[in-house]
Amino acid sequence: MIGKFSLKALVITLGFLALSTTSVKALEWKASCGSKYSNWFGTYTFNVKQGEVGGCPSDKKAQHSWKFSERSEVKSKGRIAVGKYKWTAIIDIERNCKPAYRNTLFQVHDASYMIEPPSWFGINQFNKFRTNEKRFSDIDVPTGPFELVALLDIQKRSVKVDYYVNGNFVTSTYDTINGSYKELYLKFGSYRVNSNCDLTQTYTKVRFKRQ
Repeated sequence: MIGKFSLKALVITLGFLALSTTSVKALEWKASCGSKYSNWFGTYTFNVKQGEVGGCPSDKKAQHSWKFSERSEVKSKGRIAVGKYKWTAIIDIERNCKPAYRNTLFQVHDASYMIEPPSWFGINQFNKFRTNEKRFSDIDVPTGPFELVALLDIQKRSVKVDYYVNGNFVTSTYDTINGSYKELYLKFGSYRVNSNCDLTQTYTKVRFKRQ
């Protein structure tokens, strides 16, 4: 039998552990624009078929050199508040062809329509990393799984993101506006244009926390 004092200590300990695990609420993820994907115990798998138009209204629009966009993504639920955050994941990309003209891996989005979001990180047609601000870089995409880290500094009128791959700094983006952002949320998965074959993109160890 557990004594009175031992039982009290056990209740206090359990309460402390419960508080510790819930005091920083983890982000919940949902399909973006009806995207099809799988989440098997924290392993997110996105399959994108060449020529299959994505589910967002803008995916049907011809822009620049492409007639449509392909998409399989998830987005975070709720608004991301002002603060500093760290998002990380291990990404594995499987395809049997050269990369698409643009394949976005991670986004900070503000719910704008047909307007570039505050920040995104992806891959260009030369298999090098790029962002919404810089179409080209000297950093090749690793041949196997790699860790992507995004350090976010979100303010009322600005969003700054530093991107790291396998512990090495790659680039930063910085966005400012005159007013305030309508809404801020995160997205990850594949969002691509002018592709050359089907693709499977897998994310494991997805983490998000306030710094």
